[in-house]
Amino acid sequence: MGKTDKHYALGLTFLFLAVGAFTASHHEMWRDEIQAWLLARDSTSVFNLFAHLKYEGHPGLWHLCLMPLSRITHSPVIMQMLHLLITGITVYLFVRYSPFNWFQKFLFCFGYFVLYEYAIVARNYALGLLLITVFCVLFRERYKRFIWVGCLLFLLAHTSVHALIVTIGIGTALCCEYVLGGRFLKPLNEDIATIENKKSIWIGFALIGIGITTAVLQLNPPPDTGFAVAWNFNYDPKRVNNIVKLIARAYLPVTRPVFGFWGSNLLTTYPIFQAIQIPLCYFFMLFSVLLFLKRPTALLIYLIGTFGLLTFFYVKYHGSIRHHGFLFLTLLMCCWIYRDSPAINFGKTAQDNTGSVVSRVLNVAGTVVLTLLLICHAIGGVIATQMEHRHIFSYGKLTAEYIKSQGMQDHLIVGEIDFAASTVVGYLQKPQIYYPRGSRYGSFVRWDKARTHNVSDQLVIEEARKLSREHSQPVLIILNRAINAKLIEQHNLSFLVKFTGSVIGNEGFHLYLMPNG
Repeated sequence: MGKTDKHYALGLTFLFLAVGAFTASHHEMWRDEIQAWLLARDSTSVFNLFAHLKYEGHPGLWHLCLMPLSRITHSPVIMQMLHLLITGITVYLFVRYSPFNWFQKFLFCFGYFVLYEYAIVARNYALGLLLITVFCVLFRERYKRFIWVGCLLFLLAHTSVHALIVTIGIGTALCCEYVLGGRFLKPLNEDIATIENKKSIWIGFALIGIGITTAVLQLNPPPDTGFAVAWNFNYDPKRVNNIVKLIARAYLPVTRPVFGFWGSNLLTTYPIFQAIQIPLCYFFMLFSVLLFLKRPTALLIYLIGTFGLLTFFYVKYHGSIRHHGFLFLTLLMCCWIYRDSPAINFGKTAQDNTGSVVSRVLNVAGTVVLTLLLICHAIGGVIATQMEHRHIFSYGKLTAEYIKSQGMQDHLIVGEIDFAASTVVGYLQKPQIYYPRGSRYGSFVRWDKARTHNVSDQLVIEEARKLSREHSQPVLIILNRAINAKLIEQHNLSFLVKFTGSVIGNEGFHLYLMPNG
């Protein structure tokens, strides 16, 4: 690895961080970002945090990283700084160590997922991207550092349910490679069958197994969970087709340059793409299988990761573009580790196999296809950052700033809908407000069955009136909808201000003041 590569990596990383920092400064965090911050901030201990996380559907590594920061400051901006730093490290490692050409590396750094979804929107998925990247860096000498590989995959399993599925694919493939590799595979760099330090290998596998097991246990919801409780095991051809289409969404995330850009796809607006979308997805899968066919480790990771993710999206939770992105990360990871994966032993040398005409054609075609995909990612990334600059993502931040400017941050506050109002709570740096859904005080949303739905404006006003009388002070009401004029007059409410027209449509806010008594 020469100085030129290092300088290129550093240059791209600084450019990425500059663009990312500028874009992040224009990004108003929404409820999912703030939810993680409030969970970390308001959990009294690690054990208390994990008790709260039982309702979240994700393991807790990201929240554990946020806890120390929340003890330094209650401002969630520090979370954005950490998140961008994590992605910046990922960019450096990718550019410095990946086997792709300089142009592909450039496209990756400014692609939709890297530049926007896993850099600007501060969620737990960036940690998964970083750990997958570190795994790829270590892959060439994996058996010399297998305890480190085990630790890495232990952590990866605890970043998200989607990274957990990828971890299962990696762990299974490595186990098959190690156990069966001596008989059926011809290694490129080291003899799997005669590795001296077998104890460290099994320690590494134990760490992977423990990581997967503990992550699954964390994801086991409590009996009173109230979010995404359904499972879908019935065969539905239409649903199957919709899930298959997610491959195109993940591989070709060309964002629409419109107000509602987030999660949109420009290609799906063209009838010709709609007609070929499903066949194109099957082509991508078949082509990938052919590309990895002679390297069973890469092939197995791709198959388990891809079909594991698609199965999860089908039977449990369809998810959004940030979740679907792990389909592309799985493909990219397998392309990275391909050359360092042992080849099937057909009695020829690995060089002979690689030098075959078919292999050459597939490798050239693979390079072309991957470059075209990365170009689409870069277009999507540029469009998304432009739209982020032009539009308000969520009005939670501006609503909080207005409340502070009016000196009302210490008022009793009633927030409805809770998941929308929690964004304001995070930016207010307020310990808690009252949520009519669940009839309780809180900051983060607790997704349990006690949390009621369809709370009427009348009930919200009645709850605010009750609090006003109990505490003998006015109550600020935050809603993400307008109250009927008759109710305002009937209860002597004062309309203060409204903030509407954000990218996250239900994170616009209407503020009302309930007078004392």
